[in-house]
Amino acid sequence: MGFFKKGEITTKQLVTLIVLIASFIIILFLFFQLNLGSTSNQEICHNSVVLRDTTASLAGTLDCRTEYVCVSGGGECEGLTETLTREVDASDKITVMNALAEELVNCWWMFGEGEVNYIDRGLFNDVACSICSIVGFDETLQSSKTVTYDDLYNYMRTNSTTSSQTYLQYLYGTNALEDIGTKIPIEGYLDESLNFEKTYFVLTGISQGVALSRWGSEQVPVVLLEKTPENYATVGCDKFLTKS
Repeated sequence: MGFFKKGEITTKQLVTLIVLIASFIIILFLFFQLNLGSTSNQEICHNSVVLRDTTASLAGTLDCRTEYVCVSGGGECEGLTETLTREVDASDKITVMNALAEELVNCWWMFGEGEVNYIDRGLFNDVACSICSIVGFDETLQSSKTVTYDDLYNYMRTNSTTSSQTYLQYLYGTNALEDIGTKIPIEGYLDESLNFEKTYFVLTGISQGVALSRWGSEQVPVVLLEKTPENYATVGCDKFLTKS
């Protein structure tokens, strides 16, 4: 005899089916939330973003934490308790630019590459920001060659990610530097230079409703800015989704 009798579903069977479905969803949610084995914070975040999109309110809040990254030429980053160290050659600024480009790529991937709805759009009318990482530099880099934003974005224009796209194409959907000003409407963004004595944040987000006028699209592209209250205000963050 099958689980269901032909032509009828009893109340008991219906309740059993609902319990089974709910149990499966809970188990799936816990599986993604737990740090199993070598699962990284980035993978946990990405999984919770995808789960939030597929199960809506059933998934609860995102499990995304800001990482503290030390870009190191062999030393330590003062004042930064890092969760990740990126080793670079202090005499070769290309290795520094690669480390920063990878931080931008990781951030974009964690939050669904612009394809995932991980907030309740019906209840949101602002810019929700996610701080993927806080990046500091060790003392060996503080006397090294200056890296400008133009240097960094030219590096991303001419070098490829593991997916064979250039960094620029992957992050912004274009390989033309002149398009970046429309993708990132922050005045003078590419005119700045990185100061290795300062700390920076890597951030992305989602905008909606009246907030669309700030960015022109739902997705706030990944940006790299010095960690100051003024720069958070420049992005226009109304709330933050990541945990510190």
